[in-house]
Amino acid sequence: MSDAEHNPYEEATAAYDRGHLNKAFKGFLAGAQAGDVDCMAMVAVMYGAGEGVRIDLAQSIEWDKKAIAAGSELAFLNIGISYRCMGDMASAKRWFLRALDAGDAEAALQLAKLYMVSDLETETVRKYLQIAIDSANALDETKLEARQLLALGTQPAKR
Repeated sequence: MSDAEHNPYEEATAAYDRGHLNKAFKGFLAGAQAGDVDCMAMVAVMYGAGEGVRIDLAQSIEWDKKAIAAGSELAFLNIGISYRCMGDMASAKRWFLRALDAGDAEAALQLAKLYMVSDLETETVRKYLQIAIDSANALDETKLEARQLLALGTQPAKR
């Protein structure tokens, strides 16, 4: 037997990477129910995105809270996204700030997007976009999106 067969997270991740989302969800859920914090976080992500299961933001939040209680800081971002999707911007902001404090550069991009709804928050948007761009641990996609949004925000207003 391979190590993946002994590790529910690795086995479920392999299924996920192959696009077998139903199998991946079942594997992550089994691992989560057995107490694996990484599996808990993935169950939350999959509930939030509707991967291998119907979208259920309440379940996503519930599993993120379990992952956070078990010590996951990675779940901060996902729970923020779930709250944003539910329209609870105050909770989304609170969780994005916790994610940013934990070093998650994606959270800076998400905070910038929250503040983009108001022209009065231009400096706040720029600040968060710059944090995402300057972060050593930000994904290339995150930096690219932040640069694109920053460029859009610095264009002169069209009349």
